[in-house]
Amino acid sequence: MDKQLLEKYFKGDCSEQEATAVEAWLSGADTPLLDEFMMEKWTAANEPIVMKPKVHRLWYGAAAAVLGAVAVLTFLWQHHPPQRPLAVKWDTLRNKTNNIQLFTMADGSEVWLNTHSSLICQQDYNNTRRELWLNGEAYFKVVKDDQRPFLVHTGNLTTTVLGTVFNIATANKADGSIQVSLLEGKVAVSTQDNFNKILLPGQMLQYADGKAPQLLTFANNEVLDWKKGKIHFDNTLLADALAKLQQRYGCNIVLEEKQLGRKKISGEFNRDMSLEKILSTLEYVHNISFTRVDDSTFHVRSK
Repeated sequence: MDKQLLEKYFKGDCSEQEATAVEAWLSGADTPLLDEFMMEKWTAANEPIVMKPKVHRLWYGAAAAVLGAVAVLTFLWQHHPPQRPLAVKWDTLRNKTNNIQLFTMADGSEVWLNTHSSLICQQDYNNTRRELWLNGEAYFKVVKDDQRPFLVHTGNLTTTVLGTVFNIATANKADGSIQVSLLEGKVAVSTQDNFNKILLPGQMLQYADGKAPQLLTFANNEVLDWKKGKIHFDNTLLADALAKLQQRYGCNIVLEEKQLGRKKISGEFNRDMSLEKILSTLEYVHNISFTRVDDSTFHVRSK
C-alpha cells in the first residue's frame, strides 16, 4: 500500500480491483500508513491559507466502494480533530445484487440500500456518533437518539436527523444532483458553504455543486418506486430517465445528442424486467435508437 493509491481511492478514481485491494488493507488490524496519510490531510487543511478543496462526485459504478473525496476526509477531521494518531477502521456495505437489501445498523436504524449502491461508516459507528457516506440510493428509518444525531454525507451535502424517515438519491439526475426527500419527521440539510435548510414531510431538497439548491415537492410513487419493485417515469427528461436506469442496472448509457436528453417520457416498468426490454420499449415509443457497445455500455441517438 502507498499514499498515491490511498489518494486515488479517496478521490473515487480507483478501478474496482484497486478499490477491493484498498478495502482489504483498511480492514487489517494495523494501518499506520493511513494515520500518516490522514494526518497530512489534516495538517494541509489547517494551514493559514487554504484553497477551498474541490469536491469530487462519487461515481464508482456497479460494484465499487466509495468513501468520498478528500474533501470528505478533511471534513471528518475538521469536525473530530484527533488528539493523537488513531487507526481509522471502515466498514463498507455494498449492494451488488439486483435486489434491494435491508441493513440494520448497530443503533437499530434501518437502511434499505438500492441496487448498485454503497454505504461506508466507521467501525465505531454508534459509539460516539452515527455517520454514513452514501453513493447511490437509500431509504432510511432512523432510531431517535438526542445525544447522537444521524448524519448522511453525499458529496458536498450533509443530511442531519434525530429520528425520521427519508430517501436520498445521488445518481438519479443527469446533472449529478442529489435529492433528499423527507417522508416523516424533520431533517436539516446543509453544505460546507453554510447553506442550511430544514425540510418538512413532502419536501425534497435537490442540490448540485455550483447550482442554487431547489426546494421541491415530490410524488412518492416516483421517489420510492424502487422500494416497490418499479421504475417510474412521469414526464421525466430522457437524460434523467437514463441516469436512473444507469443507477438501477449498474450500466453506462451515453447520449450522443444532447438535445435528445430534453425529450420527456412517462411510463412504468417492473424492476425485474431486463434493461434491454426497457430500452427496446423506449426505442419503439419515442423513436430513438439504442446501440449496445459492450456488456455494460449503450449509446442512444435519434432514429
